[in-house]
Amino acid sequence: MFEVLTSETSYLRSLRVLTEHFLENRELEETMIIRDKKVLFSNILRIREVSERFLKDLEDRIFEQIVFSDVCDIIHYHAQHNFPAYVDYVRNQIFQEKTYKFVYRKNNAPFAAVITRLQESPQCQRLPFVSFLLLPFQRITRLKMLIENILKRTKEKTTEEETASKALASVSKCNTEVGKMKQTEELIHISQTLEFEKLKAVPIISPTRRLEKKGELQEMSKGATLFNMRPKFTPIYLFLFNDLLLITRFVVMDYAHRSLVQVQGLEDAGSNSAIYENCFTLILLENHQKRLMERLLKAPTRSDMERWMAAFPSPTKPDVDDSEVVYEDWDCPQVQCVEQYTAQQADEISLEPTEIINVVKKGSEGMYQGIRLSDGQKGWFPVENVIEITNEHVRRRNLRERYRVMQAASNFTSGKSRTAN
Repeated sequence: MFEVLTSETSYLRSLRVLTEHFLENRELEETMIIRDKKVLFSNILRIREVSERFLKDLEDRIFEQIVFSDVCDIIHYHAQHNFPAYVDYVRNQIFQEKTYKFVYRKNNAPFAAVITRLQESPQCQRLPFVSFLLLPFQRITRLKMLIENILKRTKEKTTEEETASKALASVSKCNTEVGKMKQTEELIHISQTLEFEKLKAVPIISPTRRLEKKGELQEMSKGATLFNMRPKFTPIYLFLFNDLLLITRFVVMDYAHRSLVQVQGLEDAGSNSAIYENCFTLILLENHQKRLMERLLKAPTRSDMERWMAAFPSPTKPDVDDSEVVYEDWDCPQVQCVEQYTAQQADEISLEPTEIINVVKKGSEGMYQGIRLSDGQKGWFPVENVIEITNEHVRRRNLRERYRVMQAASNFTSGKSRTAN
């Protein structure tokens, strides 16, 4: 509990460096227009005020009690009434980063010179200006971890456990909102940079979508002429979301639902092993044209190749039986409640007619585990109270199975051919 107080003290000290040393610096202010300054520092003064009030309440608790026993009620109160300011700060974070890069790099030598000089001040402790801008986002995440540690140390069925649980729930809610806001802003930024020229556009911004990985790879193709058989490498850029893969090169070239994307390593590159180093095959079982598409890609390093391959399943590993599977959130059956159900146990969820649930696990004895879309609550419920509302999951599974059979047949034919020779 004492760590909550000491860490907030340290955090507020750093916030004051940001506001008093940078924000209120007259020389720095003269290098920026008002709009850039407003975006760059966002509502940091409000964040500082929230921290000051929070710290004051923590310190008052010490003077009230000889034994510093509990602070979770204070955390709970501030998370409900004051911490939403963090959501507003994070909402502006992407614009904040863009503004900083713009004023620092775009022929604004005075700004860069003042920032560099201010960063060299002893009170910055060799930390760059950008690290101070990230403080609020880091603090709200850190606070959640501190409460979790407090909860682990409290005795069960006590007042302290109850207040710690309430504090954790309220801070977690704030954390979730911060995370969602950051994801949404990132999706908006990506959506603004993408162009669908010859393809049917797919909406990027969705409340359930999040970016998981992005990066540049090289697509390999054969030489353009008979006399030039040397492989040709063309840079492409991949955006991998939790439910979608986009392949781009200046504009969007192709896309597929994530569950319809697989990867395969190269078993034998022969004499061209150096050329095919860090290469793998990206397989779109059904692309935007409803066609099977295979692309040979090259990663900059072996580590990059392994991480990209780890993001997708391999066609050599068939799906397990539905009764045993734990579904990914981007490839799960979806059901609708047709009959009201009231939870009977702590790990169950109550359902009302018309509610939609994503099934994450099919258990034995007619029970499903799922996530209620209305509020994100997770729990078990009986199969008899719901009906499946889409067969997309089954269709995608059949496509994966079809490709696996095709691969097996192809490998068998190749094996017989080599044996005959």
